[in-house]
Amino acid sequence: MRFLDFRKIFLLTNMFLSWMTALFIGRNAIKKYLVASVILTKLVEIQFSYARKKKWWWFYKTPSFDGMYPNHWGPYLMGSMWILKFTFGKFPLFLLVNAIVDFLYAFPGVWLYKKLKIAHLKRINRLQFFLFMMVNALNLYMVQFVVAKVSKCFSTKNLGKFQPKFKKH
Repeated sequence: MRFLDFRKIFLLTNMFLSWMTALFIGRNAIKKYLVASVILTKLVEIQFSYARKKKWWWFYKTPSFDGMYPNHWGPYLMGSMWILKFTFGKFPLFLLVNAIVDFLYAFPGVWLYKKLKIAHLKRINRLQFFLFMMVNALNLYMVQFVVAKVSKCFSTKNLGKFQPKFKKH
């Protein structure tokens, strides 16, 4: 097996295993946190594409496979939902959990990805990458906060409050 194949298998396995955790997160948590997680995953995807053009980092890429996407649509998406499930509404805990996860991704994770020749940082260092990820964690919390407020306004419990009341004669 060629090393090139190993990278694809590694990234796709990470994505698959991440999605397998959806079996344990619960239907209600998926309904509640999927929208914000997808919005943030797409935002991070756009940011990473911009960063690639600016040569902040490099991700393994072939004409038929981009190593950046399995990371975003696997561990990042599912990790966002799991973190929101256990920490949303508890902002200090949310920050702590994200700091730990982002630290592990920025320091040992970046080292591992470089060793496996999957990705490496070019024009930014690990601390800058960690701060970049923490800003996205704050964005995730903010988007989930807005999604929660909007969904509360349009819940079936609240819809009756907005209907006009007619007097009977």
